[in-house]
Amino acid sequence: MYGVLVGVVIALAAVFVGLSVLIVANKAWREQAAARRAASRRRFESRVLAHAHGEGEVLLPSLAARIGRAERAVLEEIVLDHAQRVRGRSHERLTGVLEELGSIDALVRRLESRRSWHRSDAAEKLGLSGAQRACDALIPRMRDEVPEVRLRAAKALGALGGTSSVRELVRALDEPNRWSTIRVADILSAMGRGVVDELVAQFDTLRLPGKVAALDILARLRPLWLVSWLEARLDDEAADVRARTCHALGCIGDPRSARALVRALADGAWPVRAMAAKALGRVGRAEAVEPLARVLGDAEWWVRANAARALFALGPAGAGALERTLASEDRFAREQAVLMLEELGKIDERVHGLASLAVGERDRALWFVKRLVEIGQTGRLHVLAREEPSATLREALAGLLPEDEPVDGAA
Repeated sequence: MYGVLVGVVIALAAVFVGLSVLIVANKAWREQAAARRAASRRRFESRVLAHAHGEGEVLLPSLAARIGRAERAVLEEIVLDHAQRVRGRSHERLTGVLEELGSIDALVRRLESRRSWHRSDAAEKLGLSGAQRACDALIPRMRDEVPEVRLRAAKALGALGGTSSVRELVRALDEPNRWSTIRVADILSAMGRGVVDELVAQFDTLRLPGKVAALDILARLRPLWLVSWLEARLDDEAADVRARTCHALGCIGDPRSARALVRALADGAWPVRAMAAKALGRVGRAEAVEPLARVLGDAEWWVRANAARALFALGPAGAGALERTLASEDRFAREQAVLMLEELGKIDERVHGLASLAVGERDRALWFVKRLVEIGQTGRLHVLAREEPSATLREALAGLLPEDEPVDGAA
């Protein structure tokens, strides 16, 4: 029994020593490999950069030693690192280095690997490479079973550009996964206005989420020449499409779209009315003032709030409409108007008008303050009655303010 135990201990010790030796040897091997890669990088990097900036038509013949497999991997790493930082002719020359190394063909083959991480890595590197001919190989990966591969392929196609890339990315807006749709929309937006024509061409073929994403892309790109096409989308049967169209028109800010947006204020869906009101504030046309003032009494809070904010953005004309709303019988409209007038500083301005020597201005100020008291929106007035530096104005306000709390509640 004792001998068996000794044998077990010796065996365990031997295993432990063996593992320790293996770990030390593996670490030493890794450190040596890293040192060789670092040495190769120091050796090649300056030559790669010189080539990128115009020295020599080809790179490989300029290297004195034979290029082995490990050295090719280091060269590929150097080229891909610097390809992210340069543009134009320098990037084209780095792409040429990858072609010399045979890296593009190798990466295209890796797109067919059974391992998903190989496919995603190959897609990412092809995007950095700038090799336009890789687009045809990347497009099938947009339908890969693994989401990460699809997203890497989408990003690569966005970097490479080209008509076929844009067409495939627009189709990908119909991805059932909302997160994927957002990522693809970001990629298309980053590609610039060159994607607009394809978005318009494919718009009617997209499902609702894709259409909404396409309109959001157009809102970011702000293509002024597309205003008429967007206005036609205000007749779409889907309320989400009409609402996002209003948003896009507001982002573009073309004054010509004001009339169509005013019509959208009467839409049966409140999100459309809310987005139309917000857009009119960005368009900045005086003809929108009265329609916006009318929807201050809308049944939906978001519509009222956006209309009030839009009037705020329209300057003196909008402020005048907000003041006139104080005479309205609609409590909700009055509340929204008071909120914006306070933010504009109009309440303070009118209170100071009580001390004006101009009879007209003093009368307007008195009407304004009395109206706030009548409708019960006295929050800011009470603050000014306590904190106004002028004793005369404090006394005037004290004489106008009731002791009891008003009916509508403080502003």
